[in-house]
Amino acid sequence: MGTIVYDPANHAETALTAANAVRQTAQMVQAYTLQMQQYLNELENLKKLPQDALNQTLKPYIDEIATAQSLSQTLGITLSQIHDLQNTFTVQFRQMVAMGLSPSQYMDREMQIAQFRGQNINSVYQNEVSTMQSVNDSYTRIRKLQEQIPASSGLQQSFQTVNQHLNLLAGQNAQLISLIASHQANDSAHQQDENNANALAGEIIQKRRQDEAVKVQQLHQQLREQESTMGWGIMSQGH
Repeated sequence: MGTIVYDPANHAETALTAANAVRQTAQMVQAYTLQMQQYLNELENLKKLPQDALNQTLKPYIDEIATAQSLSQTLGITLSQIHDLQNTFTVQFRQMVAMGLSPSQYMDREMQIAQFRGQNINSVYQNEVSTMQSVNDSYTRIRKLQEQIPASSGLQQSFQTVNQHLNLLAGQNAQLISLIASHQANDSAHQQDENNANALAGEIIQKRRQDEAVKVQQLHQQLREQESTMGWGIMSQGH
């Protein structure tokens, strides 16, 4: 398995580009929703159609407007999540540059600080990981909602653009989540090795004590046998 190479500056740039694409798409979806609502209002003013026929005619538009509204809301939530990530990445990148550390060295430093505080790396990056996972989940929901918008909407090009940027961001999110998990696994393995070493050392010491106790017992037994043979009367004293 190859080493994960993580670049926070590139991640922040990806987040910024994705945020711009999401914002533009959200504006287009909102405009499309307004257009569909106006068209729906015009249809509702038709009095010549029977009510059942009118309801049947209006239903696809009502459903489409609901889907577009859900998509617009999800895009807005995603935009907020991406802004949070971008701010976090920017702060981390500035700290790395100021300390002259590589991303891996920076994460090692964060892990050492966490250990000093009695924490693990997951607790340090818990909010960040949660936000990245939320962005990726939102992207999945965006894709599903897009599939319900007809090609005639004129939004397909915008969907392709935003998907391209969100897909790249989701990939980098997954990369960083994997890197954090890898550091945590290495830390846990190191801690387990130390625990095993301490346990093994304890077992060795205990075994040595047991061996020494056996040797003492054997020596006493030999002395008793010699005492019985020679009649010294030493081992029986004080017992």
